[in-house]
Amino acid sequence: MYNKILVPIDGSRDSYCALKEAELLAQAFNSKLIILTVLTDTNIIEHYPGDFLTTDFKKAQAVRGENILEKAKEQIQYDGDVETCYRVGRASEEIIACAEENEVNLIVMGSRGLGGFSRTLLGSVSDRVLNAAKVPVLINKETCRI
Repeated sequence: MYNKILVPIDGSRDSYCALKEAELLAQAFNSKLIILTVLTDTNIIEHYPGDFLTTDFKKAQAVRGENILEKAKEQIQYDGDVETCYRVGRASEEIIACAEENEVNLIVMGSRGLGGFSRTLLGSVSDRVLNAAKVPVLINKETCRI
């Protein structure tokens, strides 16, 4: 039923709890698990003179993305096929694009991420994904022990 499951994570507790839920589903359906993290792009920084700031920011951002994915892999014990993916851009758009490119059957994500107050103003990533996705989206509201 679910051959490929996409799990977007942002380093928040809720996203890692969603990953644990996705792991259970992947075990039940022998699915490929695709773990995605999306960090914002550097368009704002690129308008300042000199490229040292942009280069340093991009390097730090890549390290942060890899750290989030590494922690995610440490959180699960799934023996099946696991792929990690790091993208830069607007989270909801990159999640949808990754889902379509990989032909996933299910997206599993947390209900709250690291957005905090901005989430109230802009609407949550999970809401945007839920409305735009062409596949089922499971919003995990459960808390878990990590």
